[in-house]
Amino acid sequence: MAAAPIAINSTVLIICGICLVIAVFLDNKFKFPLGITCILAAWVISFFAFGTAPSKTLSYFPTTVVLPLILAMSYFAVFNENGTSQLLANKILGVVKGNMKLYPWILFVLTTILYICLDGSALRYVIGPIVFSIAKAGGGSTLMAVSTAYLPFIAGGLNSFIGIDATTRGGIFSDMGLENNIAVSTAVWLNVLLGIIIVHAVVYIITGSWKVKSIEYNAETLKTEITPVQKKSLGLLAFTVVAFMVPPILKMIAPGPFTTKLAAILCNYTIFAICIILVLVLKLGEWRKMVSKASMGIVVMVTGVTFLIKTAQAAGLQQLCTNIASSVPQWLIAPVLLVICGVMSLFVAAPTVQPMLFPLAASLAQTPAQAITYLSAVAVGLAIAGASPVSNAGAGFLAVTPEDQSEDYSRKMFIMAGIGVLVMAIVAAVGGMSIFSGIFAGSYH
Repeated sequence: MAAAPIAINSTVLIICGICLVIAVFLDNKFKFPLGITCILAAWVISFFAFGTAPSKTLSYFPTTVVLPLILAMSYFAVFNENGTSQLLANKILGVVKGNMKLYPWILFVLTTILYICLDGSALRYVIGPIVFSIAKAGGGSTLMAVSTAYLPFIAGGLNSFIGIDATTRGGIFSDMGLENNIAVSTAVWLNVLLGIIIVHAVVYIITGSWKVKSIEYNAETLKTEITPVQKKSLGLLAFTVVAFMVPPILKMIAPGPFTTKLAAILCNYTIFAICIILVLVLKLGEWRKMVSKASMGIVVMVTGVTFLIKTAQAAGLQQLCTNIASSVPQWLIAPVLLVICGVMSLFVAAPTVQPMLFPLAASLAQTPAQAITYLSAVAVGLAIAGASPVSNAGAGFLAVTPEDQSEDYSRKMFIMAGIGVLVMAIVAAVGGMSIFSGIFAGSYH
């Protein structure tokens, strides 16, 4: 039996929204910590609106986000400290001859292909530090670095053939009665891919990345001697890549009890814990120093915003979003769906709401082409706002940002999420999310 929808408490939702805006303002203007303000607001609102004691509100603590965040920040701080991340960045900059104008596009294409072929949830922990190090070494924009790291993650990850997103989306489309679910999923992916390229181009323009000066690299620079510590670090990073990639690939090509259990036990928690122990064994870092590099400000921010978001959910936020999507004029359905999904993806993981939102989107359509367009709007809306540091996807990238720039990156990730949703909504409003819908409309049955 389906769970009854939560009653909408408009007053609480408005108060939560106002508190979030005030918290962001206080953080930017007076450096009052965003996380602490949100935690306090969530405690007070929950107590007076629902009679929930602060001690019970602690159950909202985002363990699945915060624990990997702390482990990843501690782990990758070692490679930033001993120059390994900088070494990799310099090598890649050397390959492109230091051309900082081209790096956002070269890496966008290459990493999108990698994300299509490999498990993105693991690969981001490897690609993220390299992209951020290149931006730092070459003087590139932080916002451009976020776009270059995150957008290929969703451009490749939302493909219709390989990976958990393809499997999940295809399963939902099959449950909706779509016989050609792969074709429909491909149309959705192509619409999304086009939109993501446009967002990347917009960020490229507004950050002035087209006029960033190139960095000169000569042959001697490329032949810089690698220290023994860096050699060990590169070996450990290679092991990390293998540990992240192999179990999911084995599970995909040889499904069975053993590969399923292997993929389950070698999750990001376990791998980071193993790798941190290896750091200590190889004497690449000291534990107390590693932990000190984990920004508690980021942890508190993620926790506080999650508390406030969960409070809004208890007040019927998801039900309100559903009601809005069902009541707008037809020409606004695609952009409104996209914005609503973008907002919701800040609060809940995409797989949680996809089974509800995809059928909702399809039910609002009058033609097959419209249905594919609305499905595309849902897919990209849920994905694009994941750049926010308080989302599951965004937190993974935040974990591998340079420790001395984590606060700056967290702000730019919020901006990236906002720009992504805004640009994609405009693209949807002018018909840009329906380019491939008509081509694949015949497959929608």
